[in-house]
Formats: sequence, C-alpha cells, structure tokens
Amino acid sequence: MTQTETLTVDAAEVVAAVLYGKKDMRIETKDLVPPAASELQVLVTQTGICGSDLHYYHHGRNGDFALQHPLSLGHESAGIVTAVGSDVDNFVVGDRVALEVGIPCSECTWCKKGRYNLCPDLRFRGSCKTVPHYDGTLARKVNHLAKWCHRVPDAVRDLSLAALAEPLAVSLQGIKRSALKVADEATVLVLGAGAVGLLTAFAAKKRGGAKKVVVADISSQRVAFAVDNDFADQGIVLGGSNVIDSENPLAPAIANADFLKEKACANVGFDVVFECTGVQICVQTSVFAAAAGGQVVIIGMGTPMQSLPIGSACTREVDIIGVFRYAENYPDALAIVAEDGELVGKLVTHTMKLEDTVYAFEVASTPVDKSGNLVLKVMITG
Repeated sequence: MTQTETLTVDAAEVVAAVLYGKKDMRIETKDLVPPAASELQVLVTQTGICGSDLHYYHHGRNGDFALQHPLSLGHESAGIVTAVGSDVDNFVVGDRVALEVGIPCSECTWCKKGRYNLCPDLRFRGSCKTVPHYDGTLARKVNHLAKWCHRVPDAVRDLSLAALAEPLAVSLQGIKRSALKVADEATVLVLGAGAVGLLTAFAAKKRGGAKKVVVADISSQRVAFAVDNDFADQGIVLGGSNVIDSENPLAPAIANADFLKEKACANVGFDVVFECTGVQICVQTSVFAAAAGGQVVIIGMGTPMQSLPIGSACTREVDIIGVFRYAENYPDALAIVAEDGELVGKLVTHTMKLEDTVYAFEVASTPVDKSGNLVLKVMITG
C-alpha cells in the first residue's frame, strides 16, 4: 500500500481488532469521528504485538490488570497523519509519526517531576489498568493527542522501526533507572532474549556503556540470535536447574545463578541484572546472580505475587528496582532507530495484515513458526 493510497481510506468507518475475552478476538468495523482540536488522526500502518498484548489475549489479564469490557489491544505503533485538529499547527497531513500511547494528566506531582508514567490518571492504549479501558492501535485509524505524537526522523524509512521505538523506550527506562554509567564499564546480565530483552541488551551498550553484556534464555535460537546479531557479547542457554532441596526452595535459583556466573567468568556476580521475563525463578536467579552492591532491574511484568530472596538482597545490598513503561524516552528511542535501524529492524521476524490479527497473535505466542523460523516481533500492518 502506498502513502497516497493510505490517505484515501474512509475516515468515518474503520476496521479494528477487538478482544472480548480469553482468545476471543474479533475483527469489526467501528465508527471514528474527526479528530478533536488538539488531536491528529493517524492511519496506523504498523503495530507490534507485545508480551502484554499476549497476556491479555490468552488470559484476559496482564498481572493485576483484568479485562472489564471489549478492548482493542496494541500500543507499539506508527503511522501517517490523515487529518489535523484545528488547534494543531506543528503537523500536516502526510507526516509520519510514532505514537506515544500513554496519556498522563500533565498536572500532578509525578507529571511535573517528569515521571509521568507514574501519573495515577494516566490512560494507556491497549491496557486494562484504567476503566473504561483506552482502545489500542490495532485499528485502521485512531485519533491521538498531537502532544504525544513524535515526528519520525527522515533517516527512518521503514515505519516498523518507528513502532519499535515503544519497546525500546521501555528498555531505555530500565537503563535510566539503573546505575549504569559509561565510565563504570559494568558487566551486565539480561535474563530473557525476547524483543525487550534484546533491546535492553542493546541499550545497555548503546546508552549505558556496559563493558560486557551477557544474555541468557531457555531458547538456544534466541541466544544465538542475540550473539550473532551483536545484541550481546555472550549468550548462555539455561536448561533449568535439576537441583532439588526440600529445605531450601531457592536452591534451583541459586544453582542457575552459579551456572551463569561461571559461564560468564563473573565470579563475584554481575554489576547489573536486567530481568525481562517476569518468571519467578528468573527473578529469584537475578538476585543471586547480582554482585554485592549491584542492582536488579525488573522490566518483565510477571504474576502479581512472587517469592523473592529478600534476605540475600539485603545482606549483600543488592538494589531491586522496578520499571513501569517509560517517561521522556521517545525522542532518544527514535534517534537510536535512526542510527541503528538495520540492527534494530532484525527483531521484526513476521509481518501480517490487520485482518489476520488472530493468526498473528497465535504466531506471536510461539517460539518458532510452523516452518521452524524464530519468532521475535510480529508486526501488524494497516
């Protein structure tokens, strides 16, 4: 589809993918009003499927956030401006934009501190955190506040890269929340080699100045991808610990951590561990794998309640840091994809049409497709 063709799509009626419950996704036609004075109307040409989207699709919830009514998912998005609100003077029809889809109040204490991701009134597209939910970008067109639309750099020719600015912004939030400094030449461990894990490994070098980045995952294909494509310096395949100790339920996590430190020649532990899976044993492993005085940065959102080795963290002064989405990272994320688009773009392994969203979610839920090809990021095109 060419840009000229996209600008002729009927603005009054749009196709959207709507989730009604667990694995109940329907392709429907919805009405879309013209943009409000402060909004842009955007033809969504690219939306990436995220891990949180998959949680909603399979379970009807993501952590504490449960589906209360039908919702369009999707939040990793970019597209082309097709209409401009009357009060907007810095965009024109045809501009290419990446959508930052969290809309804060801009007035509370957290917003004024620049930490608007923590705004209690923030509405996030495709999330069930607030009710009524805010529809995501798995729709042909959306109206979005111009303030939260970012012009895509000319160097970014493929709008899939602009859509990847969203998960990259999450990774950059993790780097920002950590103590990584260029001068420290830290040794970093990233647990999980999915899209966010790979982007976090990349960002740890690109913006954190890490001396060595190690990626670990249970998938040998993902680990090989990380190393072969220079997302990480070393990859380690975790096979799952066979250590069983009835008196110490944390024994498997300790064994995993010891294995990782040995393989990476990081005997004292890793300076910073980025946990990108949300899986309990991985979170536990991250604490034991961290060096004394180190950090564990939890990026993956797992189950709401988990058992963690707080005693080990406290006695070794390991800081456990949470990450929730991002704030003020989009400009840097877009600058990075403009600089390193060839590398970042390798994450997009599959591309499908909006009408095939249900099949796209099924593919995104598997480590490899039916042909045995690695699945990392499935991108849905408008």
